[in-house]
Amino acid sequence: MPFPADPVLFAKLADAIVEAGRHVVIEADRIRVLEGVQKDPENPTTDLDRETDALLLRALTAAFPPGAFPAYLSEERSDDGLRLSAGDVFLVDPIDGTRNLVAGRREATISVALWREGDLAWGCVHQPFLGQTFTAVRGGGAFLNGMPIHATTIGRTEDARLFLSRHEHRRGWLAPLEGRVRYEAVGSCAYKMACVAAGLCDGTVTVHPRSEWDVAAGTLLVQEAGGIVTDRFGHPYRFNQPDVRVHGVVASGAALHPALLSLSSFLDAGDSAEVTSGRR
Repeated sequence: MPFPADPVLFAKLADAIVEAGRHVVIEADRIRVLEGVQKDPENPTTDLDRETDALLLRALTAAFPPGAFPAYLSEERSDDGLRLSAGDVFLVDPIDGTRNLVAGRREATISVALWREGDLAWGCVHQPFLGQTFTAVRGGGAFLNGMPIHATTIGRTEDARLFLSRHEHRRGWLAPLEGRVRYEAVGSCAYKMACVAAGLCDGTVTVHPRSEWDVAAGTLLVQEAGGIVTDRFGHPYRFNQPDVRVHGVVASGAALHPALLSLSSFLDAGDSAEVTSGRR
């Protein structure tokens, strides 16, 4: 069902995200890991994550009339559960790709989605270092810097170019795919999904757990660009759930999706708690 268009509101939301992205670019060189606040060293919490989240909360709030602000689910905040009874919820990852920034790689995005009454209504993935802003409105299409985008129509994995997890590549978890597909290791789950939507790659897949804030905006982007997103078992996502974890990602153009699901069977999720981006 199309989401009631509110271009003024959507423009304010996108502007807020782009402004937060400027802060990320300016401060990336001095990013600092906060010791003692994360359970898993593979998923560090940094001062820049916290700062960006605070900027987003203030700016996104300012786009709504007093008393009408949606509930706010963020990777950087404890989940009090109040969102479960809310009609509108923001699903926010202030920096998706923190590991990359800590390592000095400029592969990170800001990912924000607005969930309304049971479905994703609006989403934005912003790559501030490349000046790329991907947006989508339910029933209204997907866009990159204001221009319409579409997923590719490739149907065979042997013809496809995939963007897969840099972290999983580094850990050797993608070894079973060597010789089966062409892929590039790219940081940020949200960015890989946005690239699928824009036709910058043909698909992305991981069998390892992610969280709602990692995949929400990217899911709407791919869907509105004519693609398909499911978990590793082929099930569509349901958002604003009590458990925010999702079972991997398989995202591509519609023609390629069945083949990508089959390809995922070569990968082993194993004990993948360390790559779950949620820290709560």
